[in-house]
Formats: sequence, C-alpha cells, structure tokens
Amino acid sequence: MYDYYHGSAILQGDMPMRRKDVDKRRHILITAMRLFSSKNYNRTSMQEIADICGISKGSLYVYFKSKEDLLLNILQYYFQYIEDQIMLVEEDTSLSTREKFMKELEIKLRHYIENQEFYRLQGQEFSGLMDPNIYRYIHRQNIAQVKWFEQYLIKIYGDQMKPYAADGAFLLIGMIKQYMELIILKQFPLNVKKVVLFLTDQMDSMIKGMLDGDCEPLMNEHLWSLYLAEAGGEERVHPLELIKQMKDRIKDGSIPEIQREEADQSLTILEQELMSMQPRTAILKGMLHNLEPIHSLKSLRMKLADSLQIK
Repeated sequence: MYDYYHGSAILQGDMPMRRKDVDKRRHILITAMRLFSSKNYNRTSMQEIADICGISKGSLYVYFKSKEDLLLNILQYYFQYIEDQIMLVEEDTSLSTREKFMKELEIKLRHYIENQEFYRLQGQEFSGLMDPNIYRYIHRQNIAQVKWFEQYLIKIYGDQMKPYAADGAFLLIGMIKQYMELIILKQFPLNVKKVVLFLTDQMDSMIKGMLDGDCEPLMNEHLWSLYLAEAGGEERVHPLELIKQMKDRIKDGSIPEIQREEADQSLTILEQELMSMQPRTAILKGMLHNLEPIHSLKSLRMKLADSLQIK
C-alpha cells in the first residue's frame, strides 16, 4: 500500500479509501502523535487514543493493527509530507540547482519549526518495540538527511567537492541546528528565508576554504562508507522520481520508437494518476503491465510496483 495522506486517497486492495476514512485516519495520526509527544509513547494506551478521537477501541484497530503500527504510520505521514513538497521543487525545471537547494532547505526548516511535537516524538527512547521496521525507518531518515546535504554539495560545486562533501554536510547540519535552537527554544525573531540565504552564502566561503586548502577530509571515503552502511539496506525512492528515471531511460534510443511512445504515454498516465486526489489501483496496475515488454525498464518498474505495493 502506498499512502497519500495529504489531500488524496489511501489505497487498500483495489479500492481507494473513502474521503471520510482518509480524514478519520489523518485525525487519528495527528491526535496520537500529540499524545505520544506530550505523554510519552510508552505511557500512552490505545484506549486513551480512541477516547480522545471519539471512537471505540475496536474502531481504532480497524485503522491500525497495533500501537507500533500506528507509530510507524505517524513517522511515514510526516516524512512523506516533506518528501512530496521536495519532489515538486525537484520537478521545477525553471530553478537552478542552487535555487532548488535553497527552496528545499526552507521546506525542511519550516517543517521542523511547525511540527515540533513530531520531532520531540522522534527524540524519545522507544523501548521494547517488537517491530524492527520502526528503528530502521527512523535511522534511514536520519541517514537520508545527511545524504541530501552531501549530494547537493556535489551538485552545486562539482566533482571536486566529493572528497569534502560529507564534512560539508555535517558542518551545515551543525550550523542549522544552532539557528533552529535560537528560533524554537529562545524564540529569536529570525526569518527562515534570511537564515537560508545567510547559510548558503556562508556555505560558499566554507567550501572555498576546503577546496583551496590542503587539509585532508575528516570523513574520508572509508568512514563515509561505514556511516552509510549503518542505514541497513537500500533507501526508498519516491514513486514520481522512479517515473522520472524511467522517462529519462527511454530517451536513450535503445528501444524502438513505437515502443518508446507507448512507454512514455503509460508513464505520463502513471504520473498523472499518482498526483490525482484518488489514485486508482486498476489504472496503476494497467500502466505497469504496459511497461513489462521493455526489458531495460524492468528494474525500475519492479521498484515502482514494490513502492506502490502492487503485485
């Protein structure tokens, strides 16, 4: 199942959930997140969540099979929201790489400021969880944040930045955390746009110093590989990004023109369907089926089907 919590449907089997159910599910997620944040996850019961949501405990278990399942869905809900916003920026061809970086960084900082209860929840110690996917998901998200900075530094400053990109990412994250503390804990009236502009200007000076100097990077290739290995497996890629990768691949001229046109049409329909309010599983399955004859897309097609949990 691929969840579209924000303004669209949640697919279950071959039918999208009704809007009423989507809204109810979202209400439960937000209510539970606030309870977990204020009371602590381990001290909050499913009965208490059900009472505050105004539903029976049995009805709560219709939406979420356990408290751990609810916690995992809360994490996915909030991180998916950022991911969807960032994907819109990534697809804006009018923006330069630097402009995309600044817009996406602003999205991340505003999300952090506006959803403090969620980030406090993440900081808790979750003891005795049976589902290892929760620990794994949080850890992968943390790794993904560092990789986002590392990859953007290389995109902006070129291949010469590769040896220093990890160090640059850690330095930037440290600077950002300090300013976020001033805004959130000390209530300093700092404008987020100005913070982003200031940081990117200082980033230029910092990177110039790294590239012009003769110092060795602290996070060398070996240490960076060890750090990434802790993520424990391949990172999840957004379905729209997978579609973009397939569109790019069919442009290389390796498949017949007729087949290429049909594939492009199927990918466009997939893209439109995923961006609609109620993505239809039958349409998604049909378009994925249309792509099966193109062997060069097999790996990406299977990743997309897995991401959407379509067999």
